[in-house]
Amino acid sequence: MFGRLITLEGIDGSGKSTALQHIARKVAEKQPQRKTVLTAEPTSGEVGRILRAELSAASEVEKPSAALLMNELFLFMADHAQHLANTIVPSLKDGAVVLSDRYADSTAAYQGVTLEGIVPHPVSWIQEIFRPWNVVPDMTLLFLLDPESALMRLKSRRGREKFERLEFLRMVDENFRSMASSEPERFVLIDAAQDEGTVARNATRAVLELLGR
Repeated sequence: MFGRLITLEGIDGSGKSTALQHIARKVAEKQPQRKTVLTAEPTSGEVGRILRAELSAASEVEKPSAALLMNELFLFMADHAQHLANTIVPSLKDGAVVLSDRYADSTAAYQGVTLEGIVPHPVSWIQEIFRPWNVVPDMTLLFLLDPESALMRLKSRRGREKFERLEFLRMVDENFRSMASSEPERFVLIDAAQDEGTVARNATRAVLELLGR
């Protein structure tokens, strides 16, 4: 049996990481015969560690150069390629349910903002680079929350990511919504403004419906 790939997407602070744990527990409970693999991007692998260090350094740069931003994009892609080779594809071949906290859609949504003015139509340009070699998820849960509320949630975090700025998150949110409208058969929209338990239950219900088909 070939596995299922389910990805969780949304802007920072949308609650997808919290929902992921609930989904994983319920999937393991309802389908104990199948392995459940939890993973994330950026990964904890070699390229992922380099990428996180680059993002941390970039947060201190007021106006990063086009070369620096392109380097960042291709680190995301290299990390994704390694993720596919080392985790995603082997797990799917093993029949596992793979739950990934962020995936290629996040790279397109976020880097699509950073590359505005550097490449034409950056979101679609990035998607085209991914298309020949990426594994398309069976389902993508998109956690929708207005950026102002997301930033309020993020205030409790230590430190600050370079992407956690209001105008930036507004543009990322627009990119995610546009991507979802272009692939309604893959994306499931989750209202992340609701309380944590309701959000987790709604997301889990969608996943279990997919796995029960």
